[in-house]
Amino acid sequence: MQPSSLNTQSIQYRKRTEQDSIDNHIKKKRPVDRNIPPKIEANVPESRLYEELCQFERNMDTAIMRKRLEIQEALGKPNKVKRTMRIFISNTAADQLHQEEEEEEVDGQVFEINSENEPSWTLKIEGRLLDPLIPTKKAQPVQKFTSFFKSIIVELDPEKYPEGNLIEWRKQPSSVESDGIEVKRKGDTNVNVRIILVPDYTPQKFKLTPALSELTGLKLATKSHIVSELWNYIKLHNCQDAKDKRIIHCDRKMQAIFNATQLQFHEIPELIQRQVTQPDPIVLEYTIRVDKRFNMSSKAYDVDVELDSVLKQKMMNVVAASQVQKDILSLDDKIVQCVQSINNSKMKRDFLMQFSSHPIEFINKWIHSQARDIEAVLGETKVNLEDVRQTEFYKQPWVKEAVFHYLTSKTQQKMQELLATQSSAKQS
Repeated sequence: MQPSSLNTQSIQYRKRTEQDSIDNHIKKKRPVDRNIPPKIEANVPESRLYEELCQFERNMDTAIMRKRLEIQEALGKPNKVKRTMRIFISNTAADQLHQEEEEEEVDGQVFEINSENEPSWTLKIEGRLLDPLIPTKKAQPVQKFTSFFKSIIVELDPEKYPEGNLIEWRKQPSSVESDGIEVKRKGDTNVNVRIILVPDYTPQKFKLTPALSELTGLKLATKSHIVSELWNYIKLHNCQDAKDKRIIHCDRKMQAIFNATQLQFHEIPELIQRQVTQPDPIVLEYTIRVDKRFNMSSKAYDVDVELDSVLKQKMMNVVAASQVQKDILSLDDKIVQCVQSINNSKMKRDFLMQFSSHPIEFINKWIHSQARDIEAVLGETKVNLEDVRQTEFYKQPWVKEAVFHYLTSKTQQKMQELLATQSSAKQS
């Protein structure tokens, strides 16, 4: 009895292991079947509405995907809005000699200003956009002054400041944008300063040579824009070779720029690189005055800048929206669970309907199926144990041949045993 109990335990252990692996597989594999079983419309007429909704969803997914691709294509193109940045320059003076001799009256009382600090001044460079992005709507957050420049250099008079007369602010990836910068130094005399603003263009723009600027009509542009305008010029003046379109025959203007009679189309970007330079910085002159507490330049400077359009920002938000996708996936999971529940209910109904129609035939088929499944799981035999119990199993044509081979093997086994017994008797 012990071997049979061990065999039973091993079978149970194998069953449990197989079931655990199936459960783990189901947990790892995410269900995606959203199709309702066929022929369910007869029992649930509302299922037709679900099919129509699924078709509507597929059409909507197609439209949304097409629109997302269009938005991504539009984001790849420069979409800028031109605005005017007005720059103001001013300075304050503190602890100057003339200020210590002044008297200040506050609330009817006279105070004598006497400070032991060294005289100093503070230079302020500020900028504001003149008009909002959308005047008719609520003000949107806009880029600040420092975001439009790579660097800002303040050059002081070298005669008065022989050391440290250059002060540079440079944009860093982690720097915080601000509406202006301040430079504070010690001093009690007026100082001439030169302020150099290096614009930050995104994408990078370049200054064209006079000849190339006359040919393309551009003074400051990106390389792609320059190539595009040059290509328009080539097509307008029929400079392409009639047989090989990759060859460009240069006219008089192009020969003067590129110093060649003909060139290959793929050489244009490299040739353009020799005809462009970095954009000129913006240079402003200002005199810091210390004879007044506050002094502002009589001039304000307007600079054209480019901003990302609000529409582009909205398109970027649409493309990068992850919460909406998470919500859609969550709803899809709920739909899949509902569809699986419907599938399970239909299987149960079909099972019970077949059982109620032909109980005996159904039970026999079901036992036969279960026995075959158990044997497949255990992997022990290819013969159905349920069929072996039936008398029809032994009336098959191969039974006689199998019995013959079985009896033959038994006879041979018996003869070998007799021969072995006789040989052992002779030896003894």
